[in-house]
Parts: sequence; structure tokens; C-alpha cells
Amino acid sequence: MLYKKCIKFSIGLIASVFFVYLVLRSVSIQSLFTALDHINLSWFLWSPLCLLGAYVFRIKRSQIMLASLNPDLSFGRSAVPYMVSVAANNVLPLRAGDALRAVNFSSWLNIPTVSILAVMMVERLMDLLVIIAALGLALFLFHPRSDSGDILLHGSSTFLMLLAIAIIVLLLFPAVMRIPTEWCLKELARIVPTLVGKLRPHTDKLFGTLVLMAHRPRMTLLFGYTGISWFLEACTFFVVAHSIPEIANPAAGWLAMPVGTLSTVLPSSPGYVGTFHYFVTIAAKSLGNTTDASTAFAILIHLVLWLPVTLCGALCFVYWIIKRNTVPAASSSSAR
Repeated sequence: MLYKKCIKFSIGLIASVFFVYLVLRSVSIQSLFTALDHINLSWFLWSPLCLLGAYVFRIKRSQIMLASLNPDLSFGRSAVPYMVSVAANNVLPLRAGDALRAVNFSSWLNIPTVSILAVMMVERLMDLLVIIAALGLALFLFHPRSDSGDILLHGSSTFLMLLAIAIIVLLLFPAVMRIPTEWCLKELARIVPTLVGKLRPHTDKLFGTLVLMAHRPRMTLLFGYTGISWFLEACTFFVVAHSIPEIANPAAGWLAMPVGTLSTVLPSSPGYVGTFHYFVTIAAKSLGNTTDASTAFAILIHLVLWLPVTLCGALCFVYWIIKRNTVPAASSSSAR
């Protein structure tokens, strides 16, 4: 297991180095620093406010889902594991923050680990659906120029449409996943019946949580929070782009948000160094901005997205270390 993790980490590190090379090979370092040195603060100072709003709505979405399992859960208590997990993903390999949130914060939230995993699955699916829609809308509105990076921006519209439909089906009808899951368990039972016996209660709890999340009025509200949060993050990209005078077309921020976000699924080092910068640069260049200005934008927006969230997550981690043995009495027995 450790051997496999080392291989994955090495692949991610190599990918990051490769994409950093692609970003910097055609950039004038002097022009890059010049672009970063002339930031318009009247625009730039809006970026942390937009980012704060985005995370407030995401944490509220998480609280709503978790509160269906633990009604006593407050916004503040649900914010701690969320921010810690995001910060951990920024500094640790292999998205370790996701495992940290599900396993280490089970008693803090008074919710079973498998149910937290189900909530995280719903969050990821909703995020992916909104980002795909944002990418399609941005491509439709801004018509990126056809160049060598065009295929990276357009992809396959058919694939995106089918993926979006599949996500909607999974979110609204999670029971459809139970059929293949039951088949896999049945086949596995022939080989290791004891393992299946241990897995069965967890899969039942997983699907029970997913079905609970699929409640139509709640799902509508969750989609609303998801859409608003990603719109505010797109606003963060836009105001950062507008703050760089060398960016001739700040609308690149609207396109860079979904492109850069989708790039984070690729193997990379912690913090998505290299991959994020490369694809954000490509997105900005596709709307007519220079390579130097586009690279400066990629570096600055990454800093805006990475630094405040990581610092906030670190503070939440310290708070959790101090308070982790303090569990609300009303629900102290619910996490098992």
C-alpha cells in the first residue's frame, strides 16, 4: 500500500514539474514580475471577499447535508473539518485532506465515517456538474480562438453532456448505483464471504445517506448553494484578472475558473502546482491575452486561492486540536 502511494506521489510530482516547465519555457521573467508589480488594488481587494463568500456557501451546503444526520450540528462546527480538509489537500499529497475529514472528524461531527463519505460524494458530484455547466457557458459566450490549446479547452461536448446527465441521475436517483454494487458484493462473497459480511452494513448506510440527500426540496436548495458558491469563485478569478493591467481581456477569468478547477483532477503535487497554472494560462491566452500576462494571472489567482484557505484551515486545525474532545452533549452518542 505504501509502495503504491509513493508511486502515485512520484507521478504527481513529475507531472507538476512538467507543467511548470511548459508554463515558464516561453515566459519573460522580467515581464512576469512587471505584470505582478502593477496590480490594481481597487480590483484585487475584492478577491478575498468573493472567495470568502464562496466558502461560506459551501460550508452552509455541507452543514445542511450533515444536519440531516445530526440535527444539532452548527455552522461553525461543520466549518472546521471542511476548511481543514481543503487546507490539507493544499499541502499534503494524494488528497489526504478528504480522508482526514471523513475519518478523523467523525466524532467531532457525531456522524459515522461512511455517512461523511456519502456527503462528500454528493458535494463532489454537484461541484462537477456546476463546473461542467460553467465551462460550457464560458465557451459559448467567449468563443476562444482556435490554436494549439483549443482541444484542451473544448474537449468533447458530447462527453460533457453525457457526464452531466450521468451526474444528475446519480444525484437524484442514487439507488441506480445499488444494482452494480450488489452484483460486485455477490461476486466478492464467493471469494471472501467474511469481508462482504463486514462491508454490507457500511454499504447499506452509504446508500441510506445518499437516498436521504436526494430528497427533492433539499437537493434544490443544495444546488442553489453550489451554484452561488462557484459563481463567487468565478468572480474571484474575474477581479484578479481585472487587477492586472496587462490582461487585455479580463473576461478570461470566467473561462479560467472551470478550466483551472477541472485541471485539479490531474496528477500533480500538493496544491496543484503546475497543472493549475498551465491550464489557467492556456485559458487566458485563448481570449487574446499575452503569454506573460496570462502566466502572471495564473500565478496570482493560485496564490489568492491557496494562501487564505490554507491559513484558515491551519487555524481551524489548531482550534480542533484544542477542542476536539468537546462534543455536544445532545448528540454525543450518535457517531458510531
